[in-house]
Amino acid sequence: MIDFRYHLVSLVAVFLALAVGVVLGATQLTGALSDDLRGQVRTLTGEKQDLQADVGALQAQVKSDDSATGALAARVVAGTLRDAKVVVIATAQANDATADGVQKVLEQAGARVTGRVQLTDDYADPRRAADAKSFVTGGSQPAGFQLPESDDAGVLSGALLSYALLGTRRTDPQPSDTSQIVAGFASLRMLRVDSAQVTPADLAVVVTSGPVTGEESGSRVRTLTALVSALDGAGRGSVVAGSAAAAGKDGLVGAVRADRGLASAVSTVDSADRPVGQLAAAFALVQQAAGRTGQYGTAGGASAPFPPTSS
Repeated sequence: MIDFRYHLVSLVAVFLALAVGVVLGATQLTGALSDDLRGQVRTLTGEKQDLQADVGALQAQVKSDDSATGALAARVVAGTLRDAKVVVIATAQANDATADGVQKVLEQAGARVTGRVQLTDDYADPRRAADAKSFVTGGSQPAGFQLPESDDAGVLSGALLSYALLGTRRTDPQPSDTSQIVAGFASLRMLRVDSAQVTPADLAVVVTSGPVTGEESGSRVRTLTALVSALDGAGRGSVVAGSAAAAGKDGLVGAVRADRGLASAVSTVDSADRPVGQLAAAFALVQQAAGRTGQYGTAGGASAPFPPTSS
């Protein structure tokens, strides 16, 4: 008769055999998985190195193209803006190198840059709306300035600043009025002057770079688009020149393109951080002076990579 100890030994033997089988099977499976994973890692590493090489080659090509475009810029745009009076307005988001590049090409095109002003964060800050409104409606407006029927601080500020920089399509402001208005905004720390002087112009280029940030960014964008609209209404035309980052929904280029009425009047460029975009800004301004409008670049909302050059 088989006793209990025999059953116990048999069960222990069975479980021991199962355990050994599991260990051996897992060891073999782990080895296969490890080999497969190592193969995948080698493949991904090779693909990464290939992509890095492609990126490096593309960056070198872009750098070469930019160098060639920059070298040819003066010859390409020469005379296209001869005797045009242009004011350059940089937003708080504008990169100095972009603003410098745009201004340089405008001057190479023959334009006379009548001044360059740099807006600060305070210009579009909703918390400064009361200060801006108080300044604009303070009762010391120039004789030729018509105060718009609006309670919006951005609309009021845009109207007064555009009058100082461009006057109206019928009359120019007095130089003393321009100086007084610009100095008033500067005293509010809403702008600074980045040129020896500021005198009235006929055309305006607004330079920007990245998205508009800060509290209530939507309100800040609306204040800037109000200025762009006022500049276009006051002068013979306006261009907003920025980078692809400014062509998104929170950028000034993107905001202009998203506003059907504004986009039908104001031209934009979304590659102004590169020489080709700076050239595009000059030719877009030529188009504006001739009464034509376009959205140029490669970001969303662009109608063509580059403005027509026949004009």
